Amino acid sequence: MCTKEAPDLRDIKSTGFGEMEREWLHLVRLHCMSYEHNHAEGWDRAISHAEMRYGAENGPSIASRVAVLIRAMRAERRGGFGYLSPYCPSCCQRVTDDEWELVTLMQAGYRGEPFNIEEAAAEFARRNEAPSLAAAAARFGKTIVAAVGARRPAPSHDATLH
Repeated sequence: MCTKEAPDLRDIKSTGFGEMEREWLHLVRLHCMSYEHNHAEGWDRAISHAEMRYGAENGPSIASRVAVLIRAMRAERRGGFGYLSPYCPSCCQRVTDDEWELVTLMQAGYRGEPFNIEEAAAEFARRNEAPSLAAAAARFGKTIVAAVGARRPAPSHDATLH
């Protein structure tokens, strides 16, 4: 989907996402592409991309954790999930609200604070609680920490769901 004219999208620069979060977003988009088109191309590309970014040892695990997070989202989230093309140059400069909320949940997982993970998961799922999403985000965070190192400090107010 090309987003040149879509008014309800965020400019990626305004999100506060660093390089790491942009990598996560790209992996999310690749996985979503597999669901949309009902074939494994997006999954395969996600693994390849993660291997290039995080190495052959960690890349497949990270790609898998993103896939598990998306599966949990599909099971627990009320409503749809809008995502943008991982390949369109215009789309790569934008973020849907749904993508922003999911990456914010991934950030909570990366920081590893259980209450914040549970709160972000519930808000993203649009439910009182979302235990599968929270667990998937926590496992994603542990895998990323093991691959890239120490946890980041809490984000600025621009990168929270409230």
